[in-house]
Amino acid sequence: MFQVLLWASCLVIRITPVLPMALDPCSAYISLNEPWRNTDHQLKEDDGQPACDNHVDGEWYRFTGMAGDAMPTFCIHENHCGTHAPIWLNGNHPQEVDGIVQRQACASFNGNCCLWNNTVEVKACPGGYYVYHLTKPSVCFHAYCGHFYDICDVVDCQGTCSNPECMCSEGTILGPDQQTCLDENECEKNNGGCSEICVNLKNSYRCECGVGRVLGSDGKTCEDIEGCQNKNGGCSHSCRGYGTTYQCECPRGLVLSEDNHTCQVPMRCQSNAIEVNIPKDLVGGLEVFLTNTSCRGVSNGTHINIYFSLKTCGTVVDMRVR
Repeated sequence: MFQVLLWASCLVIRITPVLPMALDPCSAYISLNEPWRNTDHQLKEDDGQPACDNHVDGEWYRFTGMAGDAMPTFCIHENHCGTHAPIWLNGNHPQEVDGIVQRQACASFNGNCCLWNNTVEVKACPGGYYVYHLTKPSVCFHAYCGHFYDICDVVDCQGTCSNPECMCSEGTILGPDQQTCLDENECEKNNGGCSEICVNLKNSYRCECGVGRVLGSDGKTCEDIEGCQNKNGGCSHSCRGYGTTYQCECPRGLVLSEDNHTCQVPMRCQSNAIEVNIPKDLVGGLEVFLTNTSCRGVSNGTHINIYFSLKTCGTVVDMRVR
C-alpha cells in the first residue's frame, strides 16, 4: 500500500484598494450661465413659472456667461434672479490661500433678506474666479444668483511708479484677480456695529431690530417701542393701550403669531400637509390663484380652504387686486 501525502501551499495576496484622487473643483465644475440668474434680471408676470434650483444638489458650480462672475454678497430683493426668493452669499469671498471655506447662503423673501438659509462651500481659484459647492434649496421657488462685479480703477501715477495700483470704491475690496472689485460684507466685522441685526447691502449695510423694537437715533442701537403712538407699537394691525403697556390685536379670522406683534392666518399642520382657512371677508376684493396644480382650494359661503401638500415643490398663493 502506498501512502501519498499531499501538501497544499497557500498564496496569500493582500489587495489594497486604490481610492480615486479627488478632483480639484477649480477644474471640475458645472457652469451656471442662464441670463435670468443675474441680479439685474427682475421677474415679470409674462416670464412664466419662476425658476427653482431643485436640480442643484451637492456639485461644484461656477457662474459664467450672462449669469455673472460670482455670487452676490449683498441682499437681493425678492422677485429677482428669475425667481421669487433669490439666494445670495452672506459673507465675503475667500482668498486663494484660504482653500475651501464655508459660508451662509440666504434666500430673500417678504422683506426678509435671510428668511431661509443653508450652508455652502466656496473656493477661490488660480484663474481669479470662484467655484461653489451648492446644496439643493429646501423649498421652491428658490434659485442661486450671479452678479457682474465692477472692474477697479487704475491709479494713474503720471510715470512716478512702475506698478500702478488698482483702487476700489468704498464698500468694495479687490478680488483675487487683482482687477475685480468685490462687495465688502461689513456685517462680518463686529456685526457692523449693529446691536441686533446687520444686513449687508451693495457697497453698504444697514442695521435692523427684532419685532417690537426700533432703531435709535444712532442708526445702530435698538430700543423698545413705548406704546401704540410709536410706529403702532410694532403691531401689524391694531394696537390697543392698557395704561403703561399695550397689546397687539388682530381682525376676525387672524391670530397673533409667536412674536405677539404679527397677525397671521390660522393653519393646521399635518404630517404631510398644511391646511389654511381664510375668511372670505378678509380677502375682500382680492382673487386667490393657486399656481401649482398639486394644491387644492375649496371655497364655501364663509371661508376659502386651501390644502398645501408638503411632498410637492412650488406651492405659491398669488393674490391680485381686482
